[in-house]
Amino acid sequence: MGILEDEPPRLEHPALLYGEIEAFLDVVVPFVTEGLEVGEPVVVAVGSDELAALRERVGAASGVRWLDTREWIPHPASRLRAFHELVTSELARGAARLRLVGEPVWPDGPPEHVLEWERYESMLNEVLAPYPVTLICTYDTSRLDPAIAGSARRTHPVVWNGRDTVSDAFVPPAELLLRRNAEVPSPPRGAAVMASPDDDLAAARGFVESEADRAGVPREAAMDLLIAANEVLTNAAAHAGGAAGVWVWVEDGRFMCQVEDRGPGIDDPLAGYLPPEDAASGGRGLWIARQLVDLLQIAPAEPGTRVRLHARPS
Repeated sequence: MGILEDEPPRLEHPALLYGEIEAFLDVVVPFVTEGLEVGEPVVVAVGSDELAALRERVGAASGVRWLDTREWIPHPASRLRAFHELVTSELARGAARLRLVGEPVWPDGPPEHVLEWERYESMLNEVLAPYPVTLICTYDTSRLDPAIAGSARRTHPVVWNGRDTVSDAFVPPAELLLRRNAEVPSPPRGAAVMASPDDDLAAARGFVESEADRAGVPREAAMDLLIAANEVLTNAAAHAGGAAGVWVWVEDGRFMCQVEDRGPGIDDPLAGYLPPEDAASGGRGLWIARQLVDLLQIAPAEPGTRVRLHARPS
């Protein structure tokens, strides 16, 4: 997993598949200690058992930044942003290269949320591609669904499972996001709807806010949803001639908001995932929206586009 001295700085993004803690430590302990020896910033975000075992081997006062993956930004879009900010800030402070270890927070909830973490793993290849970083993503095969462990081969160019293996199943991010996208069906019949909001964004926001309040969505989550919905509606007004409708409903205890338009569709599968370079750059609205909700899904509506927003849980 090393980088040759004459190679230009580049991202290395292997997956570590392990079934026992010792197999995890055999790879991660030398990775961490070698980073400390050469003065590279090291950040480890894994489960509590792995953290405890690592700190015992490496030493609690080692200079490593230790993070419990289930407590440190356990949300895919926000963690993607956090890794980008962490890397760029360390490089700005003079670091030549960074070493990161990250364990995704695979949820027990709906399959579309599991799928979003797979998409996150893929997008790390795109978001961190310009930077001199080695990021090992860890997969405990003893407790993960085999389908999740198998997804590591699609999202990582190299897989470590006793030895380094180039993954012949690796799929570039743009292609994977096109392939691995949950369906977004029409809203249920009982959903409240505001038809043809056109350019009346204030009325559309008022509709979403009142329905969220009626459904008992906590105020902070409702305000985040409102801002996200406004960004999606603004995007529809700018690129699709306005929204054809806004629907809201409660599904399995989760508050949903869906915006549909009849425009040409969104061609870029990476829309809203890449950090915008400046306030005027494209995709900023969708990027903001992804940060504020539990999940944002984009799918074709034939014609047009469906964008479904899942409010963050309380």
